Amino acid sequence: MAQNATYTKFYAPEDAQFLISLLQQHHIPYSLEHEVSQLDKVYIGEGIDPMFALKIPTDRFSDLNGLLAEQAKFDMLQPDFEHVLQSSTIEELREILNEPTSWNAYDVQVAASLLAEKTQVQVTVPLTGAVTYVPMKLELIWIILGYLCCLLGASYFFYLAIAGFLAGLVVNQAKKTLKDGSIVKMYDKKSRLHGRIMMVLAAICTALSLTIIYLRSGL
Repeated sequence: MAQNATYTKFYAPEDAQFLISLLQQHHIPYSLEHEVSQLDKVYIGEGIDPMFALKIPTDRFSDLNGLLAEQAKFDMLQPDFEHVLQSSTIEELREILNEPTSWNAYDVQVAASLLAEKTQVQVTVPLTGAVTYVPMKLELIWIILGYLCCLLGASYFFYLAIAGFLAGLVVNQAKKTLKDGSIVKMYDKKSRLHGRIMMVLAAICTALSLTIIYLRSGL
């Protein structure tokens, strides 16, 4: 049985009603969970994240993507159809299709249909799967700070080494669920290697710090 994973997030439960009604109509199991922790933020520096996660079985992600695409095609045939992408330029629409993982299946289909209308050329909707996902690269500043925390933890500030260990653990283990339900590592191999080195270095520095504290307390 496939595990449940977050398909998308919302700021409020009522924002999820469209997707929930679609899931209910096609008998796709789901859950809407209120997430309190902000520790799983993908992008550092954002404001308050959406806190309500809509979860479905990973093997039904593609089904829901297909339903959203079909809904987009149907909606675009309606005379009163309105969508924010209608004001986009050809270049902007192409950018969306080049980065489909940043958009939901409904918007990607709308972008493809609008681009076909504007260029009079058939447009193929790109797959939003693991092939198009590029793992994140840990920025140099965060690598430096991670190592500094580990090294400073060799003194009395052993809690800094613990922080460095946790940072390395997050980088090494963080995963991302893609639009097709596949689960991939969030960071690239080089970043994960730094994460593993931080974990080892932090463990050594924590042991040194605790040893120093123990020896000096016995004096």
